[in-house]
Amino acid sequence: MVTRARWVRIGVGLLTVLTAGVLSLPAAAAAPENDSFSAAAVLTGRSTSASGTNDEATKESGEPDHAGNAGGASIWYAWTAPASGRTTLSTCGSDFDTLLAVYTGSSVSALDEVTSNDNECGARSTVSFAAVEGTQYRIAIDGKAGATGDVSLELRLAPPNDDFADAVAIAGNEGGSSGTTEGAWYEEGEPLHYGVGWPSVWYSWTAPATGWATFETCGSAFDTVLAAYVGDALGDLTFVAGSDDACGLGSRLSFEAAAGTVYRIAVAGFDGSVGTFGLAWNRNPPPPEPPFAVDYPRISGNAREGDTLSASDGVWEGAQPITLAFAWGRCPRDFGQCGLISGATSRTYVPSGNDVGWRLYVQVTATNVAGSSVEYSSLPAPVAARPPVNMVVPRVTGTARPGAILVASAGEWAGTAPISYTYQWQACDAAEVDCLDLPGEAAPVIRVTPAHRGRRLRVVVTGTNGGGSATALSDSTAMVRAASSRRCVVPNVKGKPVAAARRAIRRAGCTPGRVSRTPSTAVRVGRVVAQSPRAGARRAAGTRVNLVLSKGKKR
Repeated sequence: MVTRARWVRIGVGLLTVLTAGVLSLPAAAAAPENDSFSAAAVLTGRSTSASGTNDEATKESGEPDHAGNAGGASIWYAWTAPASGRTTLSTCGSDFDTLLAVYTGSSVSALDEVTSNDNECGARSTVSFAAVEGTQYRIAIDGKAGATGDVSLELRLAPPNDDFADAVAIAGNEGGSSGTTEGAWYEEGEPLHYGVGWPSVWYSWTAPATGWATFETCGSAFDTVLAAYVGDALGDLTFVAGSDDACGLGSRLSFEAAAGTVYRIAVAGFDGSVGTFGLAWNRNPPPPEPPFAVDYPRISGNAREGDTLSASDGVWEGAQPITLAFAWGRCPRDFGQCGLISGATSRTYVPSGNDVGWRLYVQVTATNVAGSSVEYSSLPAPVAARPPVNMVVPRVTGTARPGAILVASAGEWAGTAPISYTYQWQACDAAEVDCLDLPGEAAPVIRVTPAHRGRRLRVVVTGTNGGGSATALSDSTAMVRAASSRRCVVPNVKGKPVAAARRAIRRAGCTPGRVSRTPSTAVRVGRVVAQSPRAGARRAAGTRVNLVLSKGKKR
């Protein structure tokens, strides 16, 4: 018998199983947001791209078969042409077999096909058509036989003068025009303008007279490149002139035109950049300008304190004659705030101690009848210090005898501060040919010892700064001799004439000292009546003995 409690337990168990089954079912994937015609993703601009997917997309009732294939997983885009011109659409970057179609019309079941394609770039699609400004175009991307995957769509509305064959004709000795490179492309066989510019648009100008012609895009909204050619086809062009960054991000080129010659002018973007521009032309001679990446001013020489550096002119294009002016400047090692050096305006420059650690450059100003242009050299390595130079040799003071102290001075040195000094004492033979370092004697002072007997002493001073080291020698001392053991024993010279007294004093190891006179009747005139120190006193060798002579009796 099944009890009520058992029925409850069974019911709960069944509910648990059913709930688990429901939760384990995969969630239904959502269709793309632009699955339906009415929810088409909006594209804007002359050049744009979009990415997405047609996974879980469907085909609507009344929807046409795109590119003649039933498909079955379409997504939609809408684009209103901002200008008239050739427009290209591509799904070449997608990862499945695409169908691509372009229509006009406001209802999915009432569309007029403009163009469609299947398998233009492998299994992907590309279409091209003449868009009309202000017209809204409906773009469908489907999968062949219902294929799905990631979508990559590229749209490009080309400028009217995108191709060389469609160059816009401009005329006259001066004028202006505006245009854009947005949506432009790179034609097969087209040169890379001035080595850095693409994509491009083209102009054609016939010189009405011989003389200078200048074209410029100064003030344009992007980084432009200009190039001028002669020739009737892309594969038959001869380069005439080019420019990049002559006026900020704008460009200016000049050449001497020949009357009646057709010149092809390309306006391109640096390294693929695009945007709007203004093109102006006139017959004025150009201000000087260095040719791109050829010979800008350069610095030659060793960037070291005291060495001479020289600046080259660089190569300048423009109406002759061209005069040049030079100005030297410097930047910190880390390329921070740079500035010109006051008074440094010649072609050459000698770095001083103030330049050590800085990077030098030269500014060259070129001037002709049309104006002036400025260019800068590159920055060489930071200026290195020169090693110190000894101007006055080191000096040793003191007496060279055992027990005495000798003191060395560094002498006088020139060079970039700070300069540090080290000392090394040497002992030399009498001829100063054999000189040896004295171990442990590397201080500015030395005590003379008996071991130094028979040698001359000198000091080697080494001065060091950021540029290196240099050494200088002091003069050698006298030969170190043993200290004398003789002493002064003061003799008794009373009653002696002065000459005899002096001889006796010297023989005793003493030194004759001061002589004075006093009245006395004790001894004859000119004889010693008193002495100091007293007779018999023992003193250091060389002690002075002062004498008092009689000058006769007192009057």
